[in-house]
Amino acid sequence: MTTDSDARRESPSGAARRAPVVLRAVSAIERAGLVVAGSVLIAMTLLMVFETGMRYFVGAPLGWSFSFIQDYLLPGFFFLALAYTVRAGAHVTIDAVYQRCPPKMRTAMTLVARVLMLGFSVLLLWAGMLSTGHAWRADDIPPPGGAELSIPTWTWHVLVPIGAALLTVRLLWDVFTGHRHGAEDETEGNA
Repeated sequence: MTTDSDARRESPSGAARRAPVVLRAVSAIERAGLVVAGSVLIAMTLLMVFETGMRYFVGAPLGWSFSFIQDYLLPGFFFLALAYTVRAGAHVTIDAVYQRCPPKMRTAMTLVARVLMLGFSVLLLWAGMLSTGHAWRADDIPPPGGAELSIPTWTWHVLVPIGAALLTVRLLWDVFTGHRHGAEDETEGNA
């Protein structure tokens, strides 16, 4: 015979049921950022090869490729891959020290690192939003001839807060759920 207390113990709370949904959503967004970052890396490589070919074999460099790589592709590659890098445990750690610590110490070290990373991520998000907002409000566009690309600067400034927001969400999830990385768990791997 099942009692009400047994039923309560067996059925997960609303928050527990929503947690995998939130995790799947965060993981899907991280993977999308990673796909875009990977595509950007391929585009950056192809553009550099094409630019080099045009410069040395045709004698007519593109002229705009360096600015495009510097302002759009490189920041896009870096910032859009940040959250996935943390999720995969591919960020920098000092393994010689970390691996020699007992499990409880490693857990504490991971938590402290995540909290510090979260603080940095929030500051990066805030600074990126301020920078993007300023570029937007100032209608900051280099004049023709004043830069290789006369495109509004907010269009590349916005990559910083987008990447920082993804990273902040990942770190918030990690800090509040105690999630550890290095090997993806079932939920994230199937998301």
